[in-house]
Amino acid sequence: MFKYIKLIILFSSFLVACSPTNNKPVSIHFSTDSNTIVISDLNGASLLQLKNNINTDSSYQHLVSVLQTPVDDDSTTMEMDWPGKLSVANNQLVFTPQMPFVKGKTYLVETMVTAEFASGKDIIKSKVGYKVKPQQQLLKR
Repeated sequence: MFKYIKLIILFSSFLVACSPTNNKPVSIHFSTDSNTIVISDLNGASLLQLKNNINTDSSYQHLVSVLQTPVDDDSTTMEMDWPGKLSVANNQLVFTPQMPFVKGKTYLVETMVTAEFASGKDIIKSKVGYKVKPQQQLLKR
């Protein structure tokens, strides 16, 4: 009997630890003037690591990638990497491009900030991956 109670307590604590409130997805959007991409709703630990290391460790600049996607009816062009620099401002991660974003174009934003192998739901369903799953967002300028 004690064995089953212990198992139930262990399983329920596992569910609480993997609940979606712990792994809230970040918000990825254009700034109000559409000159930068803002990543907000970062958890405290991620934000602290970014603030402490983004200006000193160059690998932090690769946490976000931005690609300009081709137009739907254009099969001759490919996605183009859109270079820029990351910074932290007002508890948000800000991507400032080297060249301005082109009006009417769509950009694919991928971030490794708060990336995970699997969510709590995926763990319960035994769909744990073998690689980290970045968060993606399509933004149209």
